[in-house]
Amino acid sequence: MKGKEVTKEEAGLRLRPDGMLENDLREPIVKWLEGKGLSAVSEFHICHRIPDVMGVRDGIVKVAVELKLSDWKRALNQASVYRFIAERSYVAMPSTKQRIVLRNISAFRELGIGALMVREDDSVLELIESRFFEAPFSHL
Repeated sequence: MKGKEVTKEEAGLRLRPDGMLENDLREPIVKWLEGKGLSAVSEFHICHRIPDVMGVRDGIVKVAVELKLSDWKRALNQASVYRFIAERSYVAMPSTKQRIVLRNISAFRELGIGALMVREDDSVLELIESRFFEAPFSHL
């Protein structure tokens, strides 16, 4: 007996009208972190928080990344908490959201949060560099 096929919406995945899933941002970000010599860890519970992707080296969380398709304010809020668990904190969004991020660049800079844009070819642009944080809970 074959089970019922479940749609992405029924599975609770966040789907955009163009069919892109938030999870589609993960692999390009993982490759970006690995290109910086970091080991990528996905959705690891740390200090009651769950960053979507983290870059780790020698047991220290160097980078935490919040993946979002469109809600930059929510992403910025979540990424601001990661300043306590990672030396650098980023929001990653599709490059189609670059204009809205740039219109709100002061909010990112005020909090020291960086912005990564995932392009259609899966390359990653560091649009805004993250400030370095003395993250008190960065050790795994």
